[in-house]
Amino acid sequence: MNMTRRKDQQLFTRHYRRVVVAVLLLVYALMVSSALRKSATVDEQSHLFRGVAYLQEGATHFLLGHPLFVSSLAALPVLTEPNLTLPLDNPAWDSGNWSVAGDAFLWRINESPQRLLFLGRLPIMWLTLLLLALVYRWGRELGGHGVAAMALFLLAFDPNVLANGRFISGDIPLTLFFTLTIYGYWRWAMRGSGWKGLLLAGLGLGFASVSKFNAGLLLPILGLLGIYLAWRQRTWRPLLVLPLVGAVGSFVIWSVYGFALRPLPGGAFWDDLFWVVQYFGRPHGSYLAGSYSATGWWYYFPFAFVIKSPLPTLLLLIAAFIISSLRKFGRVRQDILFLLLPAIVYFAISLTASLNIGYRHLLPILPFLWLFTAVSLKNLPTKWHVPAKWAAGATACWLLLQAVFIWPNYIPFFNLLAGGQEKEWRLLSDSNIDWGQDLPALAAWQKESGRRINLSYFGTSHPSDYSIEFEPMPMWSPAPEQARPGRQLYDPTNPAPGIYALSVNSIHGVVLGEQRDAFAWFREQEPLLRLGKSILLFEVPSDGEPVDLVLAGLEPADLTPDVRNLLASNDLRVRWINGRSAMLWPKNGGWLVIADEQEVGDEIRPFLETADLLIQTEGQTAYRLSQPPVPTEPELTSFGEVLTLLQFNIVTTESTDGNKITILTTWQALDSSN
Repeated sequence: MNMTRRKDQQLFTRHYRRVVVAVLLLVYALMVSSALRKSATVDEQSHLFRGVAYLQEGATHFLLGHPLFVSSLAALPVLTEPNLTLPLDNPAWDSGNWSVAGDAFLWRINESPQRLLFLGRLPIMWLTLLLLALVYRWGRELGGHGVAAMALFLLAFDPNVLANGRFISGDIPLTLFFTLTIYGYWRWAMRGSGWKGLLLAGLGLGFASVSKFNAGLLLPILGLLGIYLAWRQRTWRPLLVLPLVGAVGSFVIWSVYGFALRPLPGGAFWDDLFWVVQYFGRPHGSYLAGSYSATGWWYYFPFAFVIKSPLPTLLLLIAAFIISSLRKFGRVRQDILFLLLPAIVYFAISLTASLNIGYRHLLPILPFLWLFTAVSLKNLPTKWHVPAKWAAGATACWLLLQAVFIWPNYIPFFNLLAGGQEKEWRLLSDSNIDWGQDLPALAAWQKESGRRINLSYFGTSHPSDYSIEFEPMPMWSPAPEQARPGRQLYDPTNPAPGIYALSVNSIHGVVLGEQRDAFAWFREQEPLLRLGKSILLFEVPSDGEPVDLVLAGLEPADLTPDVRNLLASNDLRVRWINGRSAMLWPKNGGWLVIADEQEVGDEIRPFLETADLLIQTEGQTAYRLSQPPVPTEPELTSFGEVLTLLQFNIVTTESTDGNKITILTTWQALDSSN
């Protein structure tokens, strides 16, 4: 009988192990395949560059507000690439400007930036798999394979985990080591694992600390758990071992920073910490359901948690809290304390956070909540076991199918409570929906449609690297490939006709600073398409005839209402001139608007006087341009089918330091498409 039971248990265990392996392989496949379809998120180039700079050159002066471990880990596969180059001669290297130096490293001086990016993402995916394995291990020790499998499914196929588990950031590494810390202390306290549990806790504390600085919340959490255990067990030992955990953690921090001793043991770890303290001391723009705040909202993270967590998972969590409040679990209640206390403390602290930019900051509480859910459901009365198994099975199927169905767009996941696609993008911003990840989707759409776009992109990837042809609209300041100064075509009050591809963050405007309302016109419009849900396409129709417009010292957004009324169209075909040295006539006539502060050269002024003065208002003057004064002499020479030189004159004027010679030329542009 015992042998039969042992064989049954072994078969049962092998069955669950196959399930675990299958889940991990599927999660890895989903992450890898979807990562290949996503452009760099906002922080990835800086993380990757910083890690390579540290490992190759020992550079620690690029202060990003995060410790060095995750950046260095991501850089390891990248170091296998031949001819990898750092921008050592770039002024940004010496000044510590990680944004400019990172851009040069990834997009300008090295080949295959998208390959480098993918290599850097691989270690984070591997840590995600370790996190899932750890949760399964802890769940099995808490309540057997059933509890472990349920917690594994709840975490593995959570879109928020799949979203962040494939990008270079500290959120998943922090979640892994945060969980490892509490698990190690739990093993020591509840399972009598001796020094091994404390070693795990110390390693977890150290690696969490060099992943993200909010790992500091582990200190009060461990302290509260130690106080509870000391009171419960009537001994100081649970508190006395915590300095040992801290010592191991400190050694890990010191080792990651190369055993540096200056200015303090840990070296640049403290520089980064002081930088992030100053950073959090400044106001940060946040967006929530149409509202803006520089200090955030206490209910931001509860709101994000409710609308971005899978709905069946939320229902099971609510059921788990009800069960936990009604039943007495005996010793299990101490296990539940280890699961709930970290989640509650972390979540409570999040209510005071002023940096409200994403659900991802809640990731460290998920392993604890889903383990708590699985343990609570297992401890239902016997008559409820069958319904609980059905509920768990249905939830697992829902999560699995959902993960496959929404692939590869995990970042912008919202549950049904958000109200559907029409409302989702209006509720939250930043890394909740738009982290700069969807340039490949935009490139695919443009390749299929063949249409040129007006682009406002929130991100650090180079659109041209994805073969995207576009006219740059206002973007957040670090974005590459922006319009040249004084050459912005976009008019917020009357957008020109065409296709607009706008990042959700640009529409909300939080990242645009003083131009926050640049795209306010689009907020009330329904998008034509949602590319990956983070880039919205709009089509603006023409409201008048095409108008050829020459501008000097102005952009379309600078035109006064009187001048706009004169033009009577949003379809402006704009060309710019420098009034000191050039004049331009549209072939079939058009308009010229000059800023009052724009200097007009003496040689150009006679031509300006041939135009019809129409209106002079608020610092600008508008002229009607008739037919250009084309010379009657035959053309002098032609430059292909683009330019023809019609005439040139030599004008000599006297000055105090000698004669000044000016050559005045007249050209005809046969092709002005570029």
